[in-house]
Amino acid sequence: GEYSMTVLTAEGEVLTCGAGSYGRLGNLETVDQLYLEPVELMGAEDVTQIAGGFAFSLALNSVGIVHAWGRNNEGQLGTGMGLSADMYAMESLPRPLEGDLLGRKVVRIAAGHTNAAAVTEDGHLYTWGMNYTHEPKLETTLLHAKIVDVACGKNYTLAVDEEGRLYSMGKGKSGVLGLASTKVSAFPVLVEGIPMDEKVVSMSCGWDHVACVTESK
Repeated sequence: GEYSMTVLTAEGEVLTCGAGSYGRLGNLETVDQLYLEPVELMGAEDVTQIAGGFAFSLALNSVGIVHAWGRNNEGQLGTGMGLSADMYAMESLPRPLEGDLLGRKVVRIAAGHTNAAAVTEDGHLYTWGMNYTHEPKLETTLLHAKIVDVACGKNYTLAVDEEGRLYSMGKGKSGVLGLASTKVSAFPVLVEGIPMDEKVVSMSCGWDHVACVTESK
């Protein structure tokens, strides 16, 4: 993340170090840490995945619940903000995400600049942040597809379905969405530039660029 690091051990323990501002380290204090220290509230959670955003972190436990902490000025934590949204909004301790994810098992998470996303075991994509939504929102335009992977960059999101088709949404500055446009897409759109006889097997989101690996179907 920005000025901080989040680490997941083989035993499922989450450790953080670096800048403590905006609650980045998840231990209530906002002072900097020079060494990796456990995120105490995640100690009993058996974490299986982590994702680091610009100034926030996500952690997914073995039963599919997502926890979030850090800066929340644009709803990037997905914990809801009500009418209190401002540039100083934050969570200094991990909080579980509820809303539309309540009772659903998450299998993949991703974090970007002020945006984040999750995929549930039934292949549905949920997104939040960027001041569009402050809680996880189901992307209903993808209900026809089973999503298996997700990645986030600087205020944009990519998703891949089980057929290897790539979808993109968010801010298209620099052409990062692969849609032959620099406009904003508020919902996932199929990236048609990939040949029909190829499927995406891996993808990576940079700050303002994307790379993916394909193979023949």
